[in-house]
Amino acid sequence: MVIRKLKQKKILNTKVVFRFVLLCVWAYFLIKMLTSITQRFGSVPQTGIYTLWASLTFSGKIVVDNNFPNYTHSLITQEWKKIGLKSSTINLNAYVDKKIEFVGRVKKYFKVVPIIELDTLKIPDQWLIISANRYFFVKELMYLDFSTQPQLSASRSWNDIQVLFNQNPVVSIERFVCSKILRSRDCTYLIADYIKNNKDNFESYRSYTFYKHGTWFWTTFDNNEFGFLFKNVSDDMILDISNMFKIVNLNFVVENKLKLIKSNCQNDFSQFGSIDSEWSLIYHDPYTLTLGLKWLDKKKNPATCRITFDMRNDRNVTDVQFN
Repeated sequence: MVIRKLKQKKILNTKVVFRFVLLCVWAYFLIKMLTSITQRFGSVPQTGIYTLWASLTFSGKIVVDNNFPNYTHSLITQEWKKIGLKSSTINLNAYVDKKIEFVGRVKKYFKVVPIIELDTLKIPDQWLIISANRYFFVKELMYLDFSTQPQLSASRSWNDIQVLFNQNPVVSIERFVCSKILRSRDCTYLIADYIKNNKDNFESYRSYTFYKHGTWFWTTFDNNEFGFLFKNVSDDMILDISNMFKIVNLNFVVENKLKLIKSNCQNDFSQFGSIDSEWSLIYHDPYTLTLGLKWLDKKKNPATCRITFDMRNDRNVTDVQFN
């Protein structure tokens, strides 16, 4: 009987110890989970100065400050406040120690450091705006959409735009004014010469016609004024790049900003109708363009609208003159 009682006591103690260990493990993981939730979704600390999910704009130089997975880079504001930066679509390492401007959302606070997820990156000295691996070179009025090709990127190199594959150059692009190539001649003269000499050509997905200028060189044109020369590019690569290349011209602006045009260029008395051929697009400076439109409204009355976009800020409307 004594032996039986000792065995029962030993079994009882083992169960108690096991339950106690299990409770400690459970408490540990519960504390870790609550800490993670608090850091990610918790309220702004008393020292916090930015509202969660607010869209903010900052400028300065970013530095590598890896605190993965919370943030990978940081920036010190003019008020000497530290901001943690991260992005799933922009390679921030390529812009370390460069003067940049960025737009992003406050995702959370890590202790007292606000963590911002970058939406848009602007490089003033390159006249470059980057969003979701899409590159808008403002001076060249050229748009490169690499959103489905994370290995591709682009940057300015002197007068050329360099397209990189895993940081290795694969093509250079130069924009030129046709009349500067042949004085007093527009682009139609160059196009006619390509056709006359039976140069190889193809039409891209964006309906741009590309002409083979020579070995490793291809060109395409924006109406009769501007041309784009693709240099040091293979025939296979030009086919791929041509589908990601867009010219920021009148058709591009109307296509991408039709909702804004309709909301600003009509009222209760004159509704937006079909646009006629009398369009105009004027570039006031490399960051501002004005679109001029004429049409007949639904009552067949003539209407005009001049709408100005700021290309630095997602082509937001800055001025409207509607009659």
